[in-house]
Amino acid sequence: MQPPLLRGLHQRGAALVVSLLLLLVMTLLALGASHSTQLQERMAGNQRDMEVALQGAEAALRAAEELLVPTKTVNTCAAPNPGSCEAYEELPASMDEWWRDWARTYEPDLGQVADEPEFVIEHVAESPDSLSVGGSYLNMVRDFHRVTARSSGVTSSTRVVVQSTHARISFE
Repeated sequence: MQPPLLRGLHQRGAALVVSLLLLLVMTLLALGASHSTQLQERMAGNQRDMEVALQGAEAALRAAEELLVPTKTVNTCAAPNPGSCEAYEELPASMDEWWRDWARTYEPDLGQVADEPEFVIEHVAESPDSLSVGGSYLNMVRDFHRVTARSSGVTSSTRVVVQSTHARISFE
């Protein structure tokens, strides 16, 4: 039997190496979980930003659809007779300039969006038609309008654009 002082001389430190390796593995797992959590938080924030932008754009779109009376008509030259279209005198340098020239701001304060939602109502075409009612014909005109709305999200770098087309019928 060895004396108690000599027993420690034959140990090689295996327990220390194993515990350090286990500590390293646990640290790597914790770092991976931390990065995964940060990524999920960013994705959730971006999703919320897109949802806020979509809600703002849809609110502006619905407000414009209720108006559907263009105050500034943008002639898109999409009428059945393109020769009657007036072309733009000068094309805008950017889409931001186009929005600045033609858009109306959605007035109610949404609070969450970085920039207030905007909308544009465009007159696309006018189409004469007739309707048969009980053997008599009614002359009518269909006015086609395109409504485009955009909104930012919580940050101004997120933009959502939505669009709809409507036909208004008027009888002559």
